Amino acid sequence: MFLKTIGLFMVISFSAILATKVIFQTGNCTFKRDVFSNFSMEIINNKIKIDIYLVGVLKEGLKGHLGFEVRQSKSPSYQSVFQHDINYCALLKGSQTSIYSRWFNSMLKSGNFARSCPIYPGYYYIKDWELKDDLVPTFLFFGDYRIAASFYYGKYSKRIKLLVECLIEALLA
Repeated sequence: MFLKTIGLFMVISFSAILATKVIFQTGNCTFKRDVFSNFSMEIINNKIKIDIYLVGVLKEGLKGHLGFEVRQSKSPSYQSVFQHDINYCALLKGSQTSIYSRWFNSMLKSGNFARSCPIYPGYYYIKDWELKDDLVPTFLFFGDYRIAASFYYGKYSKRIKLLVECLIEALLA
């Protein structure tokens, strides 16, 4: 960030502190055993690998919740920056164009995710997926982030039983 004085006005440029690169650090997933027999994540050399064994059918109405939290330097706690819910089956149908559809399309190049609902039992994966610089949300600043992604049915709340939740810690630089 830099300051520049123009006449009596001070202009603040934030372009120097906006994040343009994501460095994935850690990730793990928890899941319902009656829906998945495995939902594991590894991060190696800033690339994500996910192995999923789906044992139940994921039907229409499947929703996703995505939350970004940031931690101020030297603080142990995170503060919410952004949260959003999405109709996952509508995303698969291509009826939604958003940053999520761009992320999903980039993941399809590295994996075999289902492309429509219902999603039937089987093995699904992502191998060596990385978030390219042009897919980093422009509203995020430098910092330590925790990204939570989950799937569920119904209305999202802290008390809802999630089908799966993955937490990723990342550095935005």
